[in-house]
Order: sequence, then structure tokens, then C-alpha cells
Amino acid sequence: MKIFFLSSLNPNGLNYWSGTLFFIFNSLKKRHTVNWIGNDVIDNIKRYHVIQCGQNSPFIPECYAEVFGRMISQIISESNYDVIVARDYYFISHLKTNIPVIYIGDTTFDLFKDYLKISETPFALLAERIEQKAISNADLVVYSSEWAKESAVKHYGAEINKIKVIEFGANLPEKTIPKQITFPQMDACRLLFIGKNWQNKGGEKAYQTYLLLRKKGLDCSLTIIGCNPAHLDTTDPHLHVIPFIDKSDEGEQRRLDEMLRNTHFLILPTIFDCYGIVFCEACAYGIPSLAADVGGVHQIIRNGKNGYLLPHDANPQQYARLIFQLWNNPEEYRKLRLSSRQEFEERLNWNVWEQKINIMLNKLIATSKKTTMETKETGFYIPTYVINLKERKERKRHVVKEFEGREEFGINFVEACTHPIGAVGLWNSIVKIVKMAVEQEDDVILICEDDHYFTEHYSKEYLFENIFNAHEQGADILSGGIGGFGYAVPVAGNRYWVDWLWCTQFIVVYKKFFQKILDYKFKDNDTADGVISQLSNNLMTLYPFISRQKEFGYSDITQGNKDNPHLISQHFERADARLSAIHRVSTFYNYPDCFEK
Repeated sequence: MKIFFLSSLNPNGLNYWSGTLFFIFNSLKKRHTVNWIGNDVIDNIKRYHVIQCGQNSPFIPECYAEVFGRMISQIISESNYDVIVARDYYFISHLKTNIPVIYIGDTTFDLFKDYLKISETPFALLAERIEQKAISNADLVVYSSEWAKESAVKHYGAEINKIKVIEFGANLPEKTIPKQITFPQMDACRLLFIGKNWQNKGGEKAYQTYLLLRKKGLDCSLTIIGCNPAHLDTTDPHLHVIPFIDKSDEGEQRRLDEMLRNTHFLILPTIFDCYGIVFCEACAYGIPSLAADVGGVHQIIRNGKNGYLLPHDANPQQYARLIFQLWNNPEEYRKLRLSSRQEFEERLNWNVWEQKINIMLNKLIATSKKTTMETKETGFYIPTYVINLKERKERKRHVVKEFEGREEFGINFVEACTHPIGAVGLWNSIVKIVKMAVEQEDDVILICEDDHYFTEHYSKEYLFENIFNAHEQGADILSGGIGGFGYAVPVAGNRYWVDWLWCTQFIVVYKKFFQKILDYKFKDNDTADGVISQLSNNLMTLYPFISRQKEFGYSDITQGNKDNPHLISQHFERADARLSAIHRVSTFYNYPDCFEK
């Protein structure tokens, strides 16, 4: 599989996004060809920004989301990729492509804005609008926690079925992770704090916990990695401060490995964390974690399995009490180390992430490409269900010939349901098809009757462009040609909203309308087109028509058509004449360059 990896940050660097981007990128590279795009795009727009706004004007990527969308859409259109994996929401919010898009993250902006203290700013409003568009535009959104997923669904109204959770792993080189854990000596309790921001990661609370434990008589030490608080007692022999460790340096990595092997507890009373990769790393060494129950931390830490979560306002006394209790129960502590490592092996490592994301990738490629039109070597095709009574062999021969050579249609012949009332039989056949579509997880289908035939106006491009665009406009039904309507309003150059319609020989049905069809109790005096018109306010038709109904000299549906076999052609002629007049007026005023005088 060829993956277009879209990120403003270099995924080859271990120091970006705590190394998570590096591990995502390299996990995907194990089985796929992955090309990183993004740095040049950002640099080009930054240069443009400086020219337009000056060197001192801050560069805000969200302000250029539409420009990014156009640039990246163009790059993709000139390439051959199977899927797009994106880290930055402003890259995909205005992306236009038929290639499936996966958006990967650990939080939503809505969850992050309070922490940044920018909730009511114009930037926050802009960022949320861009992120909502990105989530809506993505075919699949993968977060590292249920906490982030819940925000996407509740705050942004995302479709729950396309929001998935796969936990990130430990950002440690595989060769340095112990094959099995060892138990450090219990001569003294060694605490570890890791964090760049002393205040926001709860460093002061961790330090006070350490002091309390020593005051209580527990022989313990505290190692601080990632920051260098100025007010600490540097003469304390049990306090070790390491301002920075470069994981890309082998010597530094070995130093970290040695410290992790000898640590008894990771303590991180953080004020806010989207996830907490450091907890996964602790689990790799069997280190129990003690942390505040905030943000996405509870996705990783499970009480009694790989540590304990304390309330966000828990004080140092509560942390000290818990450590004291565990330290004085060696057997319980031993079990906690074993189960911490088990959590790493079962879910908190990148091999598991890779396996899960590959399952999702394969399913996405196999079943969806923007409104689930699957891909073949020849391009898109739409699941197509053709209704035919098995005794009507001449009709089947006719419709088979109509679709011959048109690989954009995935043909499924459906044996028509029989009923003394033809209209009831047709409706039951439509219900049967919709149930099949639900089972197949189709997002859009084409229902055809066996008397359909293509007009001279049909082309694959004409049909699919309108299917995509009608979907974006919220259509329930898109007809290829109708035999009657009340009012028609132009919504595009060749697409019209209608208040009701006659004839269902060629109708595109979108997923959001499936349940309404399934729920309706069809009555003996109903007609299929009448019920569809009753159930939906979002009916559209193409014009010029690409489909009409062929006369076979009889009708299986309505008595009127049986009595007058030429009536159906008359309906289409009248509908065509009315729409032709409306179409000429619409084209003259709305699309004057296309108007034929």
C-alpha cells in the first residue's frame, strides 16, 4: 500500500511530539511505502506570508487552511496513492480528493483550548471551525483515547462509526526495551518524574511527596528528567536533576534505560495530559505509575494493573500515603510490576498499534472511498442493485445490455418480491435491497428497475461528479431521470431539487435515508415514488436525464400503466419539456458562459 503521510513536522525526528510521530511513521513503513509530504508546503506558505504580511507578523497555519487544501489536492491529483494519513487538521480541512483520508491525533482543540487559556479568542473559534471541517472531511479518525473520541462526537458532531481508538505505544527503541522485566533492589524507593514543564506536569507536588516520604522515614530518592527547577535543594544527595535526555543519542538512551530499570515508581501529578506516552514507557519496564486522573491519562493507567489514578486535586500527602502503602506490601508491589508489564505487552506498544491500524487501513481501502464507492483498477464503482422478476427474461437481457462494458457499476441482480399489488412488490424489493446495503455497510447505492435505459447524455464523469456533490448538499435521493415533479429549483449546473418525483427506474440512495425506508409501513394504496417523496425533503434529479424507462407493452407496477403502455413515455416527455425550459433559464442567468443561444 502506498501512503501519503501528511505532516508539518519531520516524522524522522525523535524529538517531535514526544517521538510519537516518528513511531507512527515507522510503524506504517514496516508494511507499506510511506512518503512524507508537508515540510515544503509549510515553507512555501511561510515565505508567502512574510511577503504579504512582513517578517514580524506571526504565522498562523489555520489562516491558510484553504490554501493548503488547494496545494495538497493538486499534489495528490498528480500522484498515485492508496491512502492519506494526516497529523495536522489544517492540511485536510479543505482537501478535495477521492483517496481515503485518515486523521490521527491524541486530542481535539476543544479539549486543549482551556489548558492553553485561549477559550474565547478569535483564534480558538477559527481553529475549532477548521478542526471540525477536518474531522468531517476525513474517512477515518484515529485517536489514542476514548476521551478524545468523545469530544469529537459530542462537540463536533462527528459520525461515531468513523472515530476509532488505538492506544499509542512506548516511544522507546525496540532494542532497548527489556525482553522481560527485572525487579530493582528494594534497598531504597526510587521515584522518577519526567516532564518538560515543571509546573504543568505537577512537579512541585511530586517534589513535596518525595520530601514527605523522607520525613516519614522512608529511604527514597527522586530523579527529575526534562526540566531544571531553580528552587530545589541542589545539595540534597538523594535528588537528581537531568534537564534533558536526547533519545536519538545512543549514549543518552542507555543512560535512560539504566534509570528506568532501577525505578520503583513514576510519579506525575500532571495538571493536563492528552495521553501520556511516558506512562507507556514506564509499563515497558514494569514501573507502576501514580498520576492525576486528567485528560486522556485514564486511557493508559488502570487502577491496580499498571498504577493508580488520583483525583486532580489530590495533595502530596495522598500520593505519599499510597507509595508508603505499596512499598510496605512487597507482594502487592511485585504483582503490580508484573501486571504493568502485561499492560505494555497486550496494548501499550507500537507492534499492537501497527496491527490494529493495518486492519483499519485494509478495511478502509476495501470498503470506502468517499461515500464508499470502492476502487477497481478502472476507477470507482457504485454498488448497483437491479430489480428483476425471474420470469421477465427479456427485461433482464435488456438491462444486462445497458450495463455491458460499464465497469463503474457493481451489478447485483435482485429477484423482485412478488405481491398481488405490484407497487407493494416494488417497495418490498427496495426494502430488501436497503437491508442488503446495510449488511454490506454501503454508504451509497444505486437502485435500478429492469426497464431502465441510458440516454445519450450519460457519462461516468457526469454521474459521479453529481453523486459526490449531491452528497455534500445533503441529498437523500438523486434520480437519473424522472417522469414527473411539482417544483424544480437549480442547485448546480445540471442538478435540480424537486419537491416530489415520479419513477424509480434509476435512483441513487444515500445511507442517511436507509433507515427511513426500513421504518416505513407501506400501505396497499401507496406507491414507491410517492412514499419516497413523502419521506424526504432532499430529492434531486439530474438534467439532462441520463435514464428513462423502456416500454415493454405492459407494466408490473400500476394499473394505469397497464391500461396505457405508452403513458410512461408521455410522462417522461412532459417532465423533460418542463425541466428543459427551467434549465435554459437557469443556465442563462447562473451559467451564462455555458448558455447556448
